[in-house]
Amino acid sequence: MRRALLAAALASLALVSQAHAATVDSPGCVVAPAPQAGTLTEVGREQVSARVLDITLRSPAMGGEQHVNVLLPAGYDASRRYPVLYLLHGAFGSYKDYVANGIEPIVGDAQVIVVMPDDGPDGSYSDWYGTLAGVPERAPAWETYHLAELVPYVDATFPTTGRRFVAGISSGGAGAMKYAAAHPGMFAAAGSMSGAVNTNHARPFYPTISEALWLITLLPGYGPDGHCTWGDPYTQEVVWQDNDPTYLAENLRGTALFLTCGDGNGPDGSYDPTESEVWAMNQEFVKALDARRIPHTDHFYAPGTHTWEYWEPELARFMTWLRPRLGSGPAQPPAFAVRSARASFAAWDWRFAARRDVREFAYLDGTFDPRAHCRSRYAQFDREIGNAAPPVVAEQAEQLLVEIIHDRNGSIHLSK
Repeated sequence: MRRALLAAALASLALVSQAHAATVDSPGCVVAPAPQAGTLTEVGREQVSARVLDITLRSPAMGGEQHVNVLLPAGYDASRRYPVLYLLHGAFGSYKDYVANGIEPIVGDAQVIVVMPDDGPDGSYSDWYGTLAGVPERAPAWETYHLAELVPYVDATFPTTGRRFVAGISSGGAGAMKYAAAHPGMFAAAGSMSGAVNTNHARPFYPTISEALWLITLLPGYGPDGHCTWGDPYTQEVVWQDNDPTYLAENLRGTALFLTCGDGNGPDGSYDPTESEVWAMNQEFVKALDARRIPHTDHFYAPGTHTWEYWEPELARFMTWLRPRLGSGPAQPPAFAVRSARASFAAWDWRFAARRDVREFAYLDGTFDPRAHCRSRYAQFDREIGNAAPPVVAEQAEQLLVEIIHDRNGSIHLSK
């Protein structure tokens, strides 16, 4: 069934050249080469408490050492296997934030390994588009480090079930939703506490303000300079969208979702503009999910500010929601849709590669029942693009790489 799905999904695939596709490099940004994942090397570990390890890892993708905190379950037994929850910290925070703010009692006796990686002060849970000219630091590759290096390390080092969950606060909440949307099927559930889940919100207002806020990264200890995280918001809009959970909302079908956020008002009548903006982002994100009939659990509250005073009880609420889901994997939909502007991407165990003249989105729409239509619909699509090859017998392949080639004449070619 899983293999037959691809033939059906390809029947309505379109690779679209958008008007804002990335045709020029961002002004002032030196474009980073594609990050290369490798195998993490553990260079040290410290026992922070009876259940918490601080592990130092050498990352090929990041080109240096990274820290990660790991919270082991109560009564940890290496002969058992456990699901894994990845908790992502907020901007200008660190991997230590959750332990410092009481994550042990919040997790309690839940039988889950909790992994808390670093993302630097301003990593944005992304492989950066580039760096400013003259900046000595290499462009960070946080996403590659987290998902292509750290996840395999955790599964190889600890007894895991292969079931994964991801959540975070603030930019970590956005990162959790972005990771789940960019990699459908990798995480069974995603949670966001006050997450900036619509990074293209009120365009051009928010992207412009965001670029201004990155001025703080020029201060010592807050860098590297973040202005090239996703490139220029005007010439590289497609890159911004490819890191925006709201634009990628369709990809979240089959992933259990938990959202919580305050309204930006303090109990004393004060006003928090950050939480207020995040509130507006979450409302737009919910609209995008609802428009696609994707289920989600929400807790939007008032008053509520962008502070740990509210995140701690919301994390406890999230854990209560997550506990009954720890024994379940992702619920693969019978048919799925996915959009991505990446050179290669994966969804529900399928891998895709796109050869494009410019960076643009591939839209895969598989919303019909593949059991009834996969072969006839694919054959019809085959004729429309002038390709006489027979339909793909997808169920015969354990893993099938589909190559999407979009030429200058606007033609779409598929090959396997």
